[in-house]
Amino acid sequence: MKVINLKTGDIKPYWRNPRNNDAAVEAVKASIERYGFNSPLVLDADNVIIAGHTRYRALVEMGAKEIPCVVMADLSPEKVKEYRIADNKTSEFATWYMDSLIPELREVGSFEDMQVFFGSVELRDLMSEATVVSHPTQAQIDQKQSATENRFTESVAQVQGQYVDVICPHCGEGFFVDKSEINRTPGQDTQ
Repeated sequence: MKVINLKTGDIKPYWRNPRNNDAAVEAVKASIERYGFNSPLVLDADNVIIAGHTRYRALVEMGAKEIPCVVMADLSPEKVKEYRIADNKTSEFATWYMDSLIPELREVGSFEDMQVFFGSVELRDLMSEATVVSHPTQAQIDQKQSATENRFTESVAQVQGQYVDVICPHCGEGFFVDKSEINRTPGQDTQ
């Protein structure tokens, strides 16, 4: 992945961006001001935004002259549309582990500064409703870390188990094939 800086005026928002990001712009600006800009925009071959409309708006409002970008010139127009939708939709599946979030917020110090990132959720109420959690021991941290790593490893293994690494006997190029496709008769429905 190659990150390049493009002039703000050379970047084009997608004219039919399906995501309304108005309410997120202030939070993104606050994040950039506090922690810097750490996630480049993703553009198509014509410098049209695939992913990053909110970051783009925040940076423009902050007076940025150039923005770090990744250009995905090899994506077809259909894949660009798919990626644009998928990038916006996948964040909706994430949820908070409250038993992990509350201690993190408590350790921030002035968690009121984090309110901008939580919208209508009142952090003060959230913190007062939460049970008091003692500081974890190193053994508890190690156990939680191990469980998280195991969950990730199992998930990756499950996905990887669906595919077979195949090498073309003619050109020597390697690629992955879904196991369900190996014994399928041409024209047979995969569902």
